[in-house]
Order: sequence, then structure tokens, then C-alpha cells
Amino acid sequence: MKDPRRLYKELGNLFYAIAAADKHIRHEEKKALDDEIQFAWKHYDDSDNGKDRFGTDRAYLIQFEFETMEDEVKPAAEAYKDFETFFKEFQEDFDNSSRKRIFNSAKHIAESARRINKPELAYLEKLKKLLNI
Repeated sequence: MKDPRRLYKELGNLFYAIAAADKHIRHEEKKALDDEIQFAWKHYDDSDNGKDRFGTDRAYLIQFEFETMEDEVKPAAEAYKDFETFFKEFQEDFDNSSRKRIFNSAKHIAESARRINKPELAYLEKLKKLLNI
């Protein structure tokens, strides 16, 4: 990925869309987001050690963008569309492993609050088709 900062921002949009699909973001979804950042994304970017100029791992941009969307009460559909537009523009930069990582993180967030509900399932189905996995 040529611009990992943009990737992380757009992942924040995507994961927010999944969590906000039912118009209610639960504590479990935020915990799942944190877990995904720690275990799936923190070590994903190895360019410049994946750190910003302050020494913070750039993967935390995911959480920052998620929280920004939450503060702005952005509609889930708009956040998903932002990710979709980004992905379509740079889809050749995503190998199969990265596509699966994105989908699995989104699925883990959706599953975190008991079970996947209908709005979350609809987004996961759209995402699976978009990612072509």
C-alpha cells in the first residue's frame, strides 16, 4: 500500500460502519476494534517501522477515525461508502491476504456483541463482494 495512513483512515470508516450499522455502538464492538488493532493491524505496516513522527504506531489511526465518525454521528452508509470508494480506487494494491484480513476484522467487530445482526450482515455481505473473497 502506497499510503498506509490513508488505508488506516479508511479502515476506521469501514469498522465504524460495521459497528454503527444498527445505529448503536456497543462497548464490546469498541473492545473488538481495539483487539483488531493490536493483533491484526499494529504489525501490518512495516514501512518506516509503521510509526508516525511522534513514534505512535500508525494503526491507531483506525481508532482515531472510528472515534471521529462516532463523535460526528456519521451515518454508517456514508462511512462504508467512503471505504468502498477508497478500495475501488486502490484495489490492485490489495493482495488476497490483505483482503481477508480486512474482512476478518470487520466480521470480528460484528460478532463481538453476541451475534451478527441483520444490518451488520448486510454490510458484511457487501464487503465480501467488494473484496472479492
